[in-house]
Parts: sequence; structure tokens; C-alpha cells
Amino acid sequence: MEIAITALTIIILMLALKFIMQKRAQKSQGKSIDTSLFDEEIKTLLNGNKSILYFYTPTCGVCKQQTPIIDKLKEELSMVGKIDLSQNQSAAPEFGILGTPTTILMKGNVVGEVFVGLKKSDFLKTKFETL
Repeated sequence: MEIAITALTIIILMLALKFIMQKRAQKSQGKSIDTSLFDEEIKTLLNGNKSILYFYTPTCGVCKQQTPIIDKLKEELSMVGKIDLSQNQSAAPEFGILGTPTTILMKGNVVGEVFVGLKKSDFLKTKFETL
């Protein structure tokens, strides 16, 4: 019985943490981003009409599931950029990112929508098209 209670407590805490990360990241919606933090590929994306930015770390288990989805999406839509937060740590506070994977839909250099966690390709495409 104690194991079940412990497992349930851990699940509730993990869900609460994901909820907090999502709400914190959503506070950045509508924020204009400083493009000087990024390489030329990302700057070009942010200068366009709209784009998808995917933030990940190579050691994140969920990122290892999300990255192939993003790679496939990048083949279908040219406006997708990937940012390794272990290499570009200054990007996380700029976007209000507390956890990975985080996917952000951008309108130019302004944050549109923010999604934390594993998201399906169809979901992201639909959200991108309606942005």
C-alpha cells in the first residue's frame, strides 16, 4: 500500500511540475525576443513571418522521443529551428523555459504559443498553420 501511495505522490508531483513549467513558459507569450542570442539560422527564422523553435537537451529522455518528431516536421516545414539548451543556456531565460522539451511557435520574433513536453507532429502542424 505504501508503494502505491508513494507512486501516486510522485505522479502528482510530476504533473504539478509540468503544469508549473507550462504556465511559466506561457507568461512569455507576446514577448519580443532578443535575436542576438542566436546563430544565423535561428535569426533568419525569427526574421520570417512565423516559425517553430524547439528547445531540447541531449540528455533529456522525453527530448529523445520529441527530437525525431521535430526532425520530420523540419523536413516538411522549412521554418523549424532546434536549439540545444546545453550549448545555448542564455536562451532559456529569454523565453522563460524551465524544462525540456519546449516547443515555441513564433510570429516573427514575438512568442506566439508555448508547449512543454512531448507533442505530436499533427498537433504542432495544426497549431502552426492556425498561428
